[in-house]
Amino acid sequence: MIGLNILAIAAIWLITYKKMNLEKVFILLSIAIGICYVFIVPIYRGHDEHAHFFRAYEISKGVLNTKIDNNMSLTQIPKAFEDITKESGKYCNETHYKEVIDFLKTETKENENITENGCYMAVYSPIPYIPQALTISILDIITDNVAVIFYGARLVNLLVAILILYFAMKIIPFGKIIIFLITITPTTMTQISSLSPDATTITSCILFISYLIKLIYEKRKITKKEVSYITILGIIVSLCKIVYIPFIALVLLIPKDRYENKKKYWTSLGIMFIVPIILNLIWLAIAGQHLALIDNNKASSQTANILSNIPEYIRVALYSVQHEFGNLISELFGGKLLHNDLVNNGMIVTLPMIIIFVLEILLDDELKEKLEFNFKILLGIILFIITGLIATSLYVQWSPLKWFFINGIQGRYFIPLLLPLTILLGQNKMVEKKGKINLKNTISYIAIIINFVALAQIVVTYL
Repeated sequence: MIGLNILAIAAIWLITYKKMNLEKVFILLSIAIGICYVFIVPIYRGHDEHAHFFRAYEISKGVLNTKIDNNMSLTQIPKAFEDITKESGKYCNETHYKEVIDFLKTETKENENITENGCYMAVYSPIPYIPQALTISILDIITDNVAVIFYGARLVNLLVAILILYFAMKIIPFGKIIIFLITITPTTMTQISSLSPDATTITSCILFISYLIKLIYEKRKITKKEVSYITILGIIVSLCKIVYIPFIALVLLIPKDRYENKKKYWTSLGIMFIVPIILNLIWLAIAGQHLALIDNNKASSQTANILSNIPEYIRVALYSVQHEFGNLISELFGGKLLHNDLVNNGMIVTLPMIIIFVLEILLDDELKEKLEFNFKILLGIILFIITGLIATSLYVQWSPLKWFFINGIQGRYFIPLLLPLTILLGQNKMVEKKGKINLKNTISYIAIIINFVALAQIVVTYL
């Protein structure tokens, strides 16, 4: 705790007296705070982190599609990784620091592998696990220490996420502070500093949106290389989570006159749209086998139920949002953190985070009147569709048949929506500024304090 205080004071001093630019402040704070989360959050306490680790581990061994045997999706892992939580039971139970300390000298042994049911994470493509899997495969050659392998994979996942966000901040023509603000939100920090594939999902969505905004606002022709970049980013976004695939529709906002001719326009548009969708459908066909094992083909019955009675499903969706709105906001802005929302920071974190987002929307002149009318309309439609897809996918997969409520909605699913939503809300001049507010410093100071509170609460919770 003393170390965290020293770190916070040093960061505030550097920002204030060294007059660092936004990118340097971003790198300093995100890496420093992120490393604290990497080592302070106990093993497997990230959202579904045990299952994500098992999926990353099997990918590191070259198993891209989880094996199916006896109607089960089976994953092979060293027994040592199951023994991490032997005192408190299996992975979803509470883990304390004592168990982590006991675990630090544990080593893997190839002849002591066990089989785990990995059907829940088998539906994820290998794409969002690339940083973790590569790290595990390298460290597995160098060492048998399971703590080094686990924390090493966490650390690399964090650093790759920060690097992607840094690139996004460099290329986006406006909204740089929003990317900074989203990153230092405690919910985002806990996701990118764990083994969760959400790190790749969140950062790839932000990079994709930033790159498209850059191309839309640069008055020049679009090159073949840039069409390839957009297509690759679209593939990554779609293979991370299908619910975010509507972001690809933003390519429609690139003006036609940016292409050499009509033929290039339609060809490029087709490639940027069709290739990510086809690859996503291919993976869905593969992952569908595992999904069927989870719910005994309930998903098809639930889908038929929605289509046969759409007004009833709208009622269910509205009731779920109304009932869970407070929890969603708290989870999104860091009021509740980690697996099963065990770390509860309450309004002491949630309220300041909401306030600095509101300050950004109201006072950042960089955002004002930047989007054309058609951009605003399309962006609003995309956000609405993605929200609907998130809710519907959870209802289909995780809610009982014809259930009155959507199970499993969590605030972290809406992190990729924060950048376009904040840009959209920041367009109109609702407030005339009197005096100058340094948003960069204000957000930085609040971020340091809020993350200090969140880290302190994590320590207290798991002691």
